[in-house]
Amino acid sequence: MLAQSCCLRLLILLLLFKSTCSVREKSHKYFKNRKLRERRIKLYGTKKTEIQPLLISTWNYTDANLQAWSVLKQGPRRTRMAVMQGCMACQNQRCGRLLAGGSSPDSEGTLTLEAAIMDGEHLEYGAVAAMEGARNAILVADAVLRYTKHSVLVGKSATKFARSLGYKEEFLTDGRTKSVWKKWRSHGCQPNFWRDVRPPPTKNCGPYTPLPEHLHQDPMHQEYAITQGQHDQLAFLALDAEGKFHVASQSSGAQFRIPGRVGDAAVPGAGIYADNDVGGAVASGDGDVLMRHLPAFLAVEAMRAGKRPDQAAEWVVQRLLRHNTEFNGAVVVVNRRGIYAAACAGLDEFHFVVSGGKGYLIMARVERIKCLEREDEVVDDGPKGLFPTIPEKQAVPRG
Repeated sequence: MLAQSCCLRLLILLLLFKSTCSVREKSHKYFKNRKLRERRIKLYGTKKTEIQPLLISTWNYTDANLQAWSVLKQGPRRTRMAVMQGCMACQNQRCGRLLAGGSSPDSEGTLTLEAAIMDGEHLEYGAVAAMEGARNAILVADAVLRYTKHSVLVGKSATKFARSLGYKEEFLTDGRTKSVWKKWRSHGCQPNFWRDVRPPPTKNCGPYTPLPEHLHQDPMHQEYAITQGQHDQLAFLALDAEGKFHVASQSSGAQFRIPGRVGDAAVPGAGIYADNDVGGAVASGDGDVLMRHLPAFLAVEAMRAGKRPDQAAEWVVQRLLRHNTEFNGAVVVVNRRGIYAAACAGLDEFHFVVSGGKGYLIMARVERIKCLEREDEVVDDGPKGLFPTIPEKQAVPRG
C-alpha cells in the first residue's frame, strides 16, 4: 500500500509539473502573439482595408458599363463575366458605329474583330486578332485563355478555332460596310497606313512598291485621329471585394487598316494588363503606338515600383509623348485597393465611365480629365513635334 501511495504521489507531481510548463509555454506564446498584434495595429491600424467593387470602362458608353456592373455587383468571383458582358454589350450602336462593326472595314472592305481578356490572379491571357466571321470576339478570346496553352490566335485560324468550339460563323461584311469602303476608295484611299512607297500613299490607292532607301521619309503626323464618340476600341476593368482583377478589350480595328494588322486590343500590356498583387490598367488611343510601348503593363509596373495611380498614369503618358510627340490616347490606372486615376494626351479631354468604388452611390458616372496641352517647345533628342516639358498634374486619386 505504501509503495502504491508513493507512486501515486509521484505521478501527481509529474502531472502538475507538466501542466505548469504547458501554462508557461502558452503564456509565452500569448504575449509573443500579442506583441505582434500590437505591432501590426500600430503599423496598419485595427481594421483591414475593405475593397469596394469597381468597374471602369474607357470612353463614355454608360450602357455597356452598367451591363458589366450588373454582373460584378452580384458578388465575388464575377470579374471575368463582368468584363466579358461589357464587351458583348458594345456589339451594337450603343457604343458607336465603329465598335458596332459595320463601319470599320480594312483596306479590302472586309470586317475583322479582335479581343483579349486577362486574369489578374494567374496572369493568364487570351486573345484573337484579325478574326473574320465570328461576332463574339471576346468569347473566343476567353476560350483561348481557358482551353489552350496559347495566348493569341489570329486570322482565319482564329475563325476556325471559334467554329470548332461551336460558335456560329457569320458573314459580318454587309451593305453598310461596302458603302463606307467605296466612299473611302473614291477619295483616293485617304487616310491609309502606308509610307515610304510609290505611288504617294497620301494621294493614291495601291498597289504600292517600296521607295529607294535614299527617298525614305518618316511621316510627321499622328497615327490616326480619334474623335469623341467614334472609337474602334473599348476596354473594361473589374475589381471585386476580394481584390481580384479581370481586364478585357474588344476592337473592330482601325478603319481601312492593311489586312492582317494586329491591334493593341490583342497585344498583352498594350491595351490591358492586371496583377492582383499590384493593380490593373487599361489604355486606348493610337494602337500602333500603344503596341510599341505597352502602357498598360508599364503603368502596373510603375505602381509595383512604388508610384501612386496618378503618378503612374502621368509617367506613362509622358513616356509615350517623349517618343511619339503627337500621340493620341489615354491610360486609366487602378491599384489593388481600388484607387484610380487617369492621364491623356492629344485630345481636349478624355472620358471614362466608373461604377462602384468607395463612397459612391451613382453608378455609370462619366469622369472627365483634361489632357496634356501641347506647347511650343520641341524635344531636341526625340522625334519632331510639340511636347510640354513640364506638364501639369492631370488626375487625382479617387476613393
